[in-house]
Amino acid sequence: MSTGGSGFIRREAVISSTKGKTSSMAAFQYPAYRTYFFGQLVSISGTWMQSIAQQVVVYNMTGSELALGLTAAAQGVPSLILIPFAGVIVERMSIRKLLIFTQTMMMILAFIQAALQFTGTLQVWHLIVLSFGLGMLNALDAPARQYITVQLVGRDHLPSGIALNAIMFNSARIIGPMFGGIALATVGAAWCFLLNGLSFIAVIWGLIVMHLNVAPRPEQTEKPEYIKPLIEGFQLARRDPVIGPLLLLSGINACLGISYATQIAPYAEHILHNVEVGTSALTTAQGVGTVIAAVAIARFTNSGKRGWILFWMTLIAPLGVIGLGLTSSFALSLPLAALASGGYICQFIIMNTLIQNVVPDDFRGRILSLYTLTFFGLGPFAILALGALAQEVSASIAMVVLGFSSLITSGFIVLKVKALRYLP
Repeated sequence: MSTGGSGFIRREAVISSTKGKTSSMAAFQYPAYRTYFFGQLVSISGTWMQSIAQQVVVYNMTGSELALGLTAAAQGVPSLILIPFAGVIVERMSIRKLLIFTQTMMMILAFIQAALQFTGTLQVWHLIVLSFGLGMLNALDAPARQYITVQLVGRDHLPSGIALNAIMFNSARIIGPMFGGIALATVGAAWCFLLNGLSFIAVIWGLIVMHLNVAPRPEQTEKPEYIKPLIEGFQLARRDPVIGPLLLLSGINACLGISYATQIAPYAEHILHNVEVGTSALTTAQGVGTVIAAVAIARFTNSGKRGWILFWMTLIAPLGVIGLGLTSSFALSLPLAALASGGYICQFIIMNTLIQNVVPDDFRGRILSLYTLTFFGLGPFAILALGALAQEVSASIAMVVLGFSSLITSGFIVLKVKALRYLP
């Protein structure tokens, strides 16, 4: 894939990269991808177990929506600083070794959190410190996980790999909260943290045994530079007519869209009058919605109408958040949570696919790090602001404000940048 003289990717690259018709399940033909898929499914299910338990623990300790936002924002500080540089590192290191390192360190943090909870010494400041450490590791881990997909399945089956990754991640959003809710009610939060730590063994083992067909990287003959490649990545993202608007839309969705999910615990208490059961049920409903969305996107991956799907989802997803904030019915809140999360995950899958289709391989790590930055680096600060707003008014009113903000800003982008609606 080549770049134009002006520094951005030519429009033909978008079209040619999507011409081939491939099965939505094509990535499963690669044994390494199957190993990776099921290892990640186990590990991310454990992560969601811990996430649900942590929300309940923090809220039960403090009764504060702001404390929930602070804990989430603690992950954002290191991500905001480190993720852009992580893209340069990812392009130069062995992805396998990098992921084994980050996953092992995440496992250790989960065991520390479990030990603190088992001994009754866990405090909110511990969770903030552990979240900060997790944010540092995510800064390296998230771009690497995005990058490894093309190494596992190749460019021809990349849309299939991205769609299946989304199915895997969002299946874990069903499995994790479901078992997390059972574990919370029966054995307590400490076991959720411990089981999360143990779940990392599956993905670490998979990374060790899988076979990757990785093209050899050119040897570095000079001292490696980090600032110049980083600037080049920013310039490519700014000038490219596809990548720039998609990154902007991703940032809007992370800040004003999917962040509503962090207020599920107080919403469950104030509206549904049950923190543990309500949080688990609503998070599971979100997972169901996102799996349905991911399967639908995988099914229609060759429709050539990703742009129009993206357009409609920028309208539908915020309406789901607005409806969730306005209802006090438990029965109605479940499909609304599924609709909102499903709409946002549709957008993220499409944006990820379109970006990876057009980005040159020698810029892949840097551009994917910027894509990761939009939700890992920027999202937590929006979550903090949302927590402060919910503390002053209520979680439900904060969701309504968030939904309208998302609808206006994301709708403006897709209407203003006409080319987005016609992307194949």
